[in-house]
Amino acid sequence: MKWGLLGGVSLALVACGGGLPTPQASDQPTVQTISGKVSGWQGEGRVAVSGLPGASSSVHTDGSFTLTLPGEAELTQQSLPITGIAGKLDCMGSVQSSEPDVRAFALMSLNAKDGAGARQTSAMTGSKPGLLSRRVNVRVWLYSDSATQLRGTMDCAKILSIPQISQLPVTVAVNVQPGWNVVELNIQASANVLAQVSGSGTMANSTAGGAQTTFRTTQELQAQVAF
Repeated sequence: MKWGLLGGVSLALVACGGGLPTPQASDQPTVQTISGKVSGWQGEGRVAVSGLPGASSSVHTDGSFTLTLPGEAELTQQSLPITGIAGKLDCMGSVQSSEPDVRAFALMSLNAKDGAGARQTSAMTGSKPGLLSRRVNVRVWLYSDSATQLRGTMDCAKILSIPQISQLPVTVAVNVQPGWNVVELNIQASANVLAQVSGSGTMANSTAGGAQTTFRTTQELQAQVAF
């Protein structure tokens, strides 16, 4: 029995007309760069953000890089109302946003090209804490032009390519600051002896800050978490 993760993170955001508290600043600082390392890197090459020609970085021979995140001026044509991000992603349901007019841009993957060729990579890691349990962590960089709070529950079953899972509830609690916020999606899944699989997850502000993170392909993640 094998399962894997689709190459992206899913976040559905829907505006709420009222009833939410005034946004509180996250206790995690915003960032201006991504410090990363591409798994299995070979030779010379670059990483780049799809759709943003100016957002790219050369990569050292060991796969490490530092990518400067684009500023507000570069994102003017690419950012969307935060309530419109749902159309670009795969989760279902709704998450309340305390400020519906906020514009945002979610960075979930980087295009990598080295001596081995081109591939899409994401900051994701899988682990096997037990014989029948799996954990997946995905890091997302979320740009916002204003402070807002995201709260609620969404169904992100499409994130995992597990036929046995029809629903994957993810609880969202993210405090967004102006600038680039680091957010993490953590998913736990488990199987029983009858090959039945269930899972759930959370999405929250990351404590990783500017720490280096490994970017890998979906196939590499599948190798980490296969039952």
